[in-house]
Amino acid sequence: MAVANLAKIVDRYKQDSESVYNTWFINNDTRMAAFPSIERGVIDVIASIENSTFGHDFKGSPLEYVLNCIVEQKQIFKGAAHAFYWKPKLGIPDIYENEENQRAFGRFLKACLTANSADRIVEEINQLNLYGIKGLGPAVANILYFLHPKIMSPSNTAIVNGYNAIFTDKKKLGCWQHYFEMRELIVKTNEELKPELSKDLGALSGLLFDVGVGKIAL
Repeated sequence: MAVANLAKIVDRYKQDSESVYNTWFINNDTRMAAFPSIERGVIDVIASIENSTFGHDFKGSPLEYVLNCIVEQKQIFKGAAHAFYWKPKLGIPDIYENEENQRAFGRFLKACLTANSADRIVEEINQLNLYGIKGLGPAVANILYFLHPKIMSPSNTAIVNGYNAIFTDKKKLGCWQHYFEMRELIVKTNEELKPELSKDLGALSGLLFDVGVGKIAL
């Protein structure tokens, strides 16, 4: 979609009092408070893995606290925790019973916490992928967004659907390579739309979400 046409949709998005932009992104103290809370939570996850106290289940782990903080962020993050629930019959995500995978996940979070560029984070994701951890995919981007909102975009089914509708694409939800390509175009489009939205990618991601759930028709 041409940026000029997208700008018109952005205007509708900003004017809609029930849009993600107006109900979550702007004038929301709860949203702003979530960033330091989630960062502290990630630090606790890292420490618990390093100290071998993380546990063998999502429930009761410091990771549950992090995802609870994310899920509380209105409808755009509804269901964000599901990918991290321990499903014993499927063995996913395999960070609860496989200690090597768990330590790799902890090192990944620690590296991303201090990373200062998208390239560095993408590199860390690729390193994590070498472990082939079952069930651990782009849902992690929802955590990364709260650590680096200006360079990492959140990801869920509605956002992917909205992206595909706006950019006439066929990206898939659980593929890191597709996430990388989406994030790159989201960043590029966000820069071209200036000053329509925000440096924070949550604003444009909210538009993709609203399109993806059918709230905003193209």
